[in-house]
Amino acid sequence: MFLSRKFEAFMTVVENGSLSKAAKVMNRTTPPIAKSIKDFECTIGKKLFKREKFGMRLTNEGTALYHDLKNLYQQEKEITKKYLTSHITNTINIYYDWGKEKILSEIFKVAETNNIHTNIFRLNSESINDIPDYYGNILILTSEKIICERFSLLKEVQDFDFGIYARKDIINKSEDVMSLLHENIWLCNPALFKSQFIRSLEERVTNNVSKVNIRQIDNTTCCLKSIHTGRYICITNSMMDDFDGDSKIAFLHFTKEIFGKNNLYFYKSKSHSSVLNKIINYIENLNQ
Repeated sequence: MFLSRKFEAFMTVVENGSLSKAAKVMNRTTPPIAKSIKDFECTIGKKLFKREKFGMRLTNEGTALYHDLKNLYQQEKEITKKYLTSHITNTINIYYDWGKEKILSEIFKVAETNNIHTNIFRLNSESINDIPDYYGNILILTSEKIICERFSLLKEVQDFDFGIYARKDIINKSEDVMSLLHENIWLCNPALFKSQFIRSLEERVTNNVSKVNIRQIDNTTCCLKSIHTGRYICITNSMMDDFDGDSKIAFLHFTKEIFGKNNLYFYKSKSHSSVLNKIINYIENLNQ
């Protein structure tokens, strides 16, 4: 860092919400971070944080200072990276909860075209605050809204590919989607299994039947075998390539009229780096 450690500590605590998380990001222990914040407040001559039980919250003066400094901070990080490693970091980190293979593939193509390296990780919404965001290069794809001060909502779009994979004979015997859900065992990957969508779908279906049988499965081959050998259906928002060549398997879309909106939410680093701009431009033009 070309600028002072006090300045770096202030910005890192703001972006991570606590001294301990900031210390982890900066690869330091908590006491030096706390001292840097205290020294920075003495230098500025204002109280910048309110110390709370579970973290640090900016005062009005701290908020104003953060907004004045955040652009300078981002520029300083990119300049530092450039002169210490001979190039500006050209990597984005994408987190997603479940499904979304189609849109992830499209984003990957955009990144490749623009010579951007892409890392893709599974998202656990319970640990959203633990995602490291030192370079401002984070993109999050989620089926549920998240609350995190470090990430801002970029766009909300309708996800059209949500539905059920099942044997054609099972689909043909069912009167409609609800009867298909009533009469068969649901398969879904672990992230979807824990989602609000499955909980709400289960509640809706159990209004008409006493119980729904749901099982977690995170292997396409096992999923296919189960569908072929029993009364199993796979609930997903992924148009899986592995199913495309199977003449006995069909995909039945959930309609908006029956199940309401199935939205896809895009979040980005609140103070994002320039490497995200090409991806952001692509996402902003989705469904337009």
